Amino acid sequence: MEISLSNFTVAASSHSGEGGDTFVEKTKPLAELNELGVHAKKHVGVGVSVREGVDADSVGVSVREGVDADSVGVFASEDVVQSTHDKVIAGYWLVKAVLDVALNRGANKNKLFRGTGIFEDALEPDSLISIKQYHLLLNNVQSQTKGADVSFLLGSALAAQWLHSPMHVLQTCDTLEALLTHLVQQQTFRWCSIPFCQFQCFTTNHKVMLIPQLTVGGAKLAQFVREVSFASIAALLKGIAKQRVSVSFNFTCARPKNIADFETHLGLKVAFNCPFNSMCIEKHALDEPMSTPVIHSPNMVTDKELGRYRLFERYPLISLPDYVRCHVYQTISAHNMGSALPELAEKLAISPATLKRKLKEFNTSYRQLSEEVWRNYALVLLSVHKANNEEAARQMGINDLPNFRRTVKRLTGKTPSELRLSNA
Repeated sequence: MEISLSNFTVAASSHSGEGGDTFVEKTKPLAELNELGVHAKKHVGVGVSVREGVDADSVGVSVREGVDADSVGVFASEDVVQSTHDKVIAGYWLVKAVLDVALNRGANKNKLFRGTGIFEDALEPDSLISIKQYHLLLNNVQSQTKGADVSFLLGSALAAQWLHSPMHVLQTCDTLEALLTHLVQQQTFRWCSIPFCQFQCFTTNHKVMLIPQLTVGGAKLAQFVREVSFASIAALLKGIAKQRVSVSFNFTCARPKNIADFETHLGLKVAFNCPFNSMCIEKHALDEPMSTPVIHSPNMVTDKELGRYRLFERYPLISLPDYVRCHVYQTISAHNMGSALPELAEKLAISPATLKRKLKEFNTSYRQLSEEVWRNYALVLLSVHKANNEEAARQMGINDLPNFRRTVKRLTGKTPSELRLSNA
């Protein structure tokens, strides 16, 4: 079983032909927004098709057509968001969704914005806020609001605004596959929908698994952000695709008391105490056509307005933690378990010490991100594909089995045998 891994979390920008990259020209009409990749070719994929020469039961993750397998290389150092103070998030719709939910759940508007540096009356559709500002805002939401379902309500509120935001162009996707690709892969849509979550994608014979990876580390907001992200994606699939999609959700946490909230917003296919957090979609659903006609609304963002948004004038930026994860995925492909921090720092044109300091700003470290990547890889190999020790060790580039068993135990807290017995 040969397992293929690639960088589903990254999408290449389109070349302008003048030595720089452009994401969308200012005056492109909706039907010609090819740089957005909205009219994706059928079978280009959600980064999930099994590559030629790979066994059908293996984890196959392909990149978009025209994107090099060494995907992290398509981002120059200036395309990486290296500070939480960089303003890259399309704040207008996100803040509006927060207000709609939080004020109805007992929050005080002044306290919601306290310490964030966000001023409601200054927000315009093209306003950008920083990762730090949005992080502080979500912390205030958690402390100010009442109810265990606030995360799900916020995710649904974010999705409800798609028609009036730049995301309305997604209704031109012709298949569910194309829609899902852009929702969870394209950096531009990520920054105006779920900026704190990227997904790594794996595939089995029958399902596509999306494993959430958080932009900002820390346990306080982690589960909240996962719930927001899952609820937002589920609602967007329903709202844009206008069809029931067979989706299941897995959580590592214990079964919560508010299980009804999970089932209301995510559906009945929800499981807990799982090896990893994930969102799973039946493969057969990906090719289903989306015959929903293009919706026109008086409040819809016009093509001309879309072109003016600063968000679409920028490169498809990737956060530093996600860039690091992509780099680690490359070491997996090269069967190299050694630390690549100096090499990565060189790519970013900074010193290793500066890279460590910048990652600390995101409340994470190179080691934490690296171990997260290897842990997910080991879990998929052993708990999903039930690979034997020899095969799993070979895929992970580990030469001796005792070291392999120790590594898996350290990364996951379980032995390889225990993981093969688990139900993923």
